[in-house]
Parts: sequence; C-alpha cells; structure tokens
Amino acid sequence: MARRDAGGDRPPVRSIEELDRRYYPGYVDEHVRFDALIRRYLRPGMAVLDAGAGRGVMYPNDYGEIATRMAGADTDPAVLENTSLTDAVVADLASLPYADAAFDLVYSKYVFEHLDRPLDVMRELRRVMRPGAHLLVHTPNRWHYVALLATLTPTSFHAWYQARRGRPEIDTFPTRYRANDTKALERLAMASGFRVVSVELIETKPDYLYFSPIAYRAGIAYERTVNRWEGLSRFRVQLVADLEAV
Repeated sequence: MARRDAGGDRPPVRSIEELDRRYYPGYVDEHVRFDALIRRYLRPGMAVLDAGAGRGVMYPNDYGEIATRMAGADTDPAVLENTSLTDAVVADLASLPYADAAFDLVYSKYVFEHLDRPLDVMRELRRVMRPGAHLLVHTPNRWHYVALLATLTPTSFHAWYQARRGRPEIDTFPTRYRANDTKALERLAMASGFRVVSVELIETKPDYLYFSPIAYRAGIAYERTVNRWEGLSRFRVQLVADLEAV
C-alpha cells in the first residue's frame, strides 16, 4: 500500500512539479503583475523611462510599441544592447542627461536594492518626471529571509547561486538594501517629491527553493503563513511601489 501524507489520504508528493500542480494552479507570477501595473498607466504618445534597464534580456518588454519614447538608463554599457528601448544612455541614475519633466512614466525593476545613494536617485528621477507622472518600483523586500541571508553572503555566492538557476553571472550585481523596505521607501518618497499611492508586499511561490522538494515544501508553508496573516506582511518577498510625482 502506498504511504500517505500527514494531510489526509492522498499519496505523498514526490516532485516539485507535483507540488506546483497542487498548490499553484493558474499561478500568475510577480513579473506579470508588475507588467500589469505599468500598463495601467501606459498610454500611446507617452515618454517612458526604464531606470536601470540593463541588457533587457531578463525582462524584455514591448512598451516601445505603445509609447512614443522608450528610454533606458544604466551604469552598465550593456544597456546599449537593449532592443526594448528606442534610446539608451550609460549614466548614473543620480545624474541623468535628460531635461526636467521629460517623462510621463518611470519604472525600475530589481534596481532599488542595488542603490548606493537612493535619495539622490529618487530626487533625480523626480526631476525628469512631469507632475502627476508615476514612478513604479519592483524590488525584493529587505526583510524577507532571502534578502536577510543575502546580506550575509558575498556577491560571488549570489552569482554562483543565480547561475544555478540559469541567470548569467554578468547580470548579478552587489546589493545595498538601502531603499527596499516599506518605511525606507516612504521616507525617501517624502524627501524627494513623491506621494505614495501604494506599497504592496507579495509573497510569491518559492521558486528560489526549486533545488529541493523538501526545501520547496518548507517555502510553501512560509508563503501560506505570511500571505494569510497581514501582521506578517512585512516578511513577504516582493515589494511593489506606486509613487506619484507631486
């Protein structure tokens, strides 16, 4: 007779694929959700800036087919290879070569955790945005256990681990965690000319634990716990912020 799991008379789950089918049918990931937020504000004729655009390989988009201008800025010269952009510049986000009020929408994906001078960056982003424009930020939450562990390990370990997940080493950068929790982001917004429209904390399925079904099960238990209790929301993995330029 097949062994049964502790949750009832179902046979035990033996693979991550089975766990996904059981616990995450119809799952919509955080990238799709952030894309939907961008498209909530995106309109034909807009000038849009991807702040920290990078090579555009990890998270390509088609916003340039809608916006009149799809600009991108990054300190990495690889941004010049980004085919999602209509124009790209190699520049520090704290010192951008754009005119005041040049953009109708700005977004930044997996960048704020790397900022050395987040207040300078946010003030500069505010400068190049027209009043009423939105800055949309997607970043890991610094109080999630993955981020807390990342603060204790060197960048070389992060690169090795991400390479195991299929991410090229050249796309892994040092983390600073100075602008990626709710309170820090709210303080920075107030000091740089933004109104906080919303800050959402999301615990996604723990695909960073795909290396082991046992670890993945533990991650599922964590996900169910922090998503169920709002008092534990500050420990969720993803932070998505909507800030309006005032």
